[in-house]
Amino acid sequence: MIPAEGVIVAAARWLELLGRSTELQASILIRSSSRYTDLTPTQYSTALEWLHSMSWTRLPKSSLDRSQTLGTMTSQSKREYLLASLLGAADPPWLENADVLVHSSDDLPQDIERWSEILGLSPASGLRVIRRVSGKIDLARRAQVGSAGEVALCALLEAKWPGAINHVAATDDGFGYDISASLQEVEWHLEVKSTTRRGRLSFFLSRHEFETGLADSHWKLLVVGLDDALEASCVAEVDKSALRQFAPADRTTAASWESAKYDLGGRHLVPGLTFLPWGDEADVGAHGLLATGTSNRSPHFAWMPKSS
Repeated sequence: MIPAEGVIVAAARWLELLGRSTELQASILIRSSSRYTDLTPTQYSTALEWLHSMSWTRLPKSSLDRSQTLGTMTSQSKREYLLASLLGAADPPWLENADVLVHSSDDLPQDIERWSEILGLSPASGLRVIRRVSGKIDLARRAQVGSAGEVALCALLEAKWPGAINHVAATDDGFGYDISASLQEVEWHLEVKSTTRRGRLSFFLSRHEFETGLADSHWKLLVVGLDDALEASCVAEVDKSALRQFAPADRTTAASWESAKYDLGGRHLVPGLTFLPWGDEADVGAHGLLATGTSNRSPHFAWMPKSS
């Protein structure tokens, strides 16, 4: 729950005081000094409870260690820390796509503008906090979604070809692909990118994965579309020529790229996994992902419009 304005102000004051005193000392000062009487005792106690229940708990638990940690932070850093806690607690719908929606401090959402104003922070600080929080959330979410997509695709393929599928990334992520599929004397190497987003395909590709794909004719980059429960609902192959077309280029031997973010559209996707020997059987396979009405029945991708 997001606290009221007065509680947010009180929380900021607690952070300032706890950088140089214990909770007991800070509490005595709050009750005795006229500079703190514009807020009620209830607001201060509510603010302290909220701090303990939020990301505040990631600070050291002992009063001495917590005081030392906060003492090394500037006043602005403490307020930005508080703003980050507010944003993380609110988890607004736009946060997942903040990298696209919030390009500059002129694009700050209204809730960030209001909280920044309450805390006396500039728009630049608000933007910095958004990028920090969204970056952390994105890393954690990408790991969760990525793992779910790999497991789902392994299950789909294993149901069709028992014993032929090896989830290599589960034990070693250095191959340059996630799954190997040994089918009809061909070993396919499948790099998997997963997404829960509709209408937008965004993923990261390491240089090792990129160069492995260029050198290996049996390497495929696949996208698994997941629903809100992280269950697979569609699959597609990414056109390898798009990877080459949009890849970064090293401009000097003094620096080289190691990871690239791709934002692709439906025109860069080949629906289904048509390169695999699915045959003509009528069953729809795991998760109901097989395309119907085609002679080459393979998991189908209908996540994005082809015109995008």
